[in-house]
Amino acid sequence: MKPRFTAIMTCIGAALLGTAGPALAQTGWYAGLTLGASDSNMNADVVAVTGATATNFVTDQRDPAVKVFAGYAFNRYFALEGGYAWLGEFQATNQVTAPTTGALNAEIRVIGLYIDAVGFLPVGESFAAFAKLGVVGSETRTFRSTSGTVTPPPGTNTNASTDQANFKYGLGVQYAFGKTVTVRAEWERIEDVGDANTGEFDLSVYSVGLLFRF
Repeated sequence: MKPRFTAIMTCIGAALLGTAGPALAQTGWYAGLTLGASDSNMNADVVAVTGATATNFVTDQRDPAVKVFAGYAFNRYFALEGGYAWLGEFQATNQVTAPTTGALNAEIRVIGLYIDAVGFLPVGESFAAFAKLGVVGSETRTFRSTSGTVTPPPGTNTNASTDQANFKYGLGVQYAFGKTVTVRAEWERIEDVGDANTGEFDLSVYSVGLLFRF
């Protein structure tokens, strides 16, 4: 496994070095892919059990995140980007020990399509910091199940979903290896994902990736 990983990284490094040259073109189309982690700040309301007097709330609030996108740079300082994002699949469990025993479990999945306005602050020819503001059209789906003698509260939807528009913003940096390849690292925040039926929370997404200019 290690020799294969080393060979892959060597090929990637060679490709990046091979593109070294003049600074990025100021305008034009590009496409990219980023990989990272998505953190949610969900609370116990997503798996609330009516009448429980002794509980233990357990969560897995981090999951891989993937974005595939395209963009158009109008100049060195401004671009529009849009794409598809897998924003994570999270688990929450409310373990009940009194007056009954068992658990209420929830699995929450978030995906979305988004568009961002991106402002760049170039530092030299190859490096730039950026900030972004945008909207994501998200789909949140929550699947609930029980174990033991626990039952969901009356009116609980065990297969809930919602589609909505969420405000998002972020910060990042990027470095251009010539006119073709750019490496990017960024942090993004997506507000008020989900609703009362699916569970509502914010997401923080940390990612790194590559941009390819045409």
